[in-house]
Amino acid sequence: FPSHDRSNIDKFPFATNANSTTVGYLTQARYGPAGQSSTVSGYSSGGLFGSVNTIDKFPFASNANATDVGDLTVGRYSPAGQSSTVSGYSSGGYPPSTNTIDKFPFATDGNATDVGDLTAARYQVAGQSSTVSGYSSGGSPTIGVFNNTIDKFPFASNANATDAGLS
Repeated sequence: FPSHDRSNIDKFPFATNANSTTVGYLTQARYGPAGQSSTVSGYSSGGLFGSVNTIDKFPFASNANATDVGDLTVGRYSPAGQSSTVSGYSSGGYPPSTNTIDKFPFATDGNATDVGDLTAARYQVAGQSSTVSGYSSGGSPTIGVFNNTIDKFPFASNANATDAGLS
C-alpha cells in the first residue's frame, strides 16, 4: 500500500491543468473504495482495512470532511462504482469475490440494498455509467485470473446484469 494518507479527499479544477489539493478526509482510511457522484455530493463506498462497508458522503460546494451516511450490504474492497441521477451503485468486490450489485439513494442518507448480481463474481472491476445503465468491465475472480466481460445493468429497475460484450 502507498505510504501516504488513504483518507484524503482531494479536488482539482476541470477548467485548468493544476495539481489537486486536500479539502477534507474520509471517515476512515481505506484502500480500493468505489466512487459515486450525485450532482451535489461525492461518495466513497467500501474499501480495505477490515473489508469496510461504509458509505461516505462529502459536499462538492464546500471543503469538508466526509460523513458516514450508510453501509453496503457486505464489506468489500475494489468494487466498481456507478451513478445514476438518483442512486449510487457498488458492484463486485473482494473478499471473497462477490457478484453483488448494491444500490443506495442520493436523496436521503441510508444503507444500500442488494438489487442484483453481476454475471460472475470479481473484484478490481472498472465501473462506468450511461444515463440509463451501469457497466462493470474486467476484473478478477481470483488472484492471477482475469475476466474480460462487460456487464450491463439497468438503473430503471432492480435486475441482474447481462453480458454486454468483451473488453
